[in-house]
Amino acid sequence: MSIVTVDQVREHLRYDTEDNDPMLEMYIKAAENAVLNYVTDTFENNVYPDDIKHAVLLMVGMFDREREPSKESSIIDNYLPPAVRALLYPYRTPTAI
Repeated sequence: MSIVTVDQVREHLRYDTEDNDPMLEMYIKAAENAVLNYVTDTFENNVYPDDIKHAVLLMVGMFDREREPSKESSIIDNYLPPAVRALLYPYRTPTAI
């Protein structure tokens, strides 16, 4: 079960047609994996708070906007963008280095 639906993503990105759905489904999977790999909390019955859903939508939007990352891209250095990390912070137990 996905955290967000293709319909929610289409609305978030303001797409009027279903032409991009296969690509959006790939972005959703990638965004959900990135978010769930970052958080340390578990969610009972896969019921996710709105912050988690919003973080996934932001990531999907970033993947859609930055299809080919460049040096100026926010998808570099193996980390999540600041806005996404801010949403996810309450769901992550800090780890010691």
